[in-house]
Amino acid sequence: MIEDAHSLDKLFKTLLEIKSPAELRLTLLILARATRTGDSCPAISYAEFRSGTGLAPATIARGLKDAHARGYILRQPTKRKEPARYRVIWDRLGVCPGVASDPDVHAPTDTSGTVEFYFTDTGFLDMLPQASEIAHNLGYGEDEMIQAVCLTFDKQATDPPARNRTAWFATVYREKLHEAHAQIRAFERR
Repeated sequence: MIEDAHSLDKLFKTLLEIKSPAELRLTLLILARATRTGDSCPAISYAEFRSGTGLAPATIARGLKDAHARGYILRQPTKRKEPARYRVIWDRLGVCPGVASDPDVHAPTDTSGTVEFYFTDTGFLDMLPQASEIAHNLGYGEDEMIQAVCLTFDKQATDPPARNRTAWFATVYREKLHEAHAQIRAFERR
């Protein structure tokens, strides 16, 4: 997938910045699976994470959360019984696979890192105008919005809306925006 030495060098430098052994092992496992299968969004179960990394379930959960917060991988929504799918965010790793690193060559337009992508992917695209207004009123930006919609999606799996989905989303999303802001600031301080 990575066609030139310059991109490979950038990838290694980025991976060396990961200080958590769990996060590094999990990121490498997902990268290996995506590269080997050619699937940019491979399905990987917790059992596969355990056998591939030798980590305990709690450590796997923490490592995946850290890698997600760093923006290197994105957990894709799946049905409950299916293994989770993880998308590699190549541009956050410093490379664009299949594209030369020449500064005169522009990478194809990719919407995978946009707010719209995350809202579409989590099934909350219809809530984007409301979410944008909430975030603007609270003084939060796109990074907090992306993290908050992912946290809201996770909350929906354990505590789905009973009647009014719009009101549920507004309440949970506002709470998750504050949580996302705190997570991002804590990560930046490390």
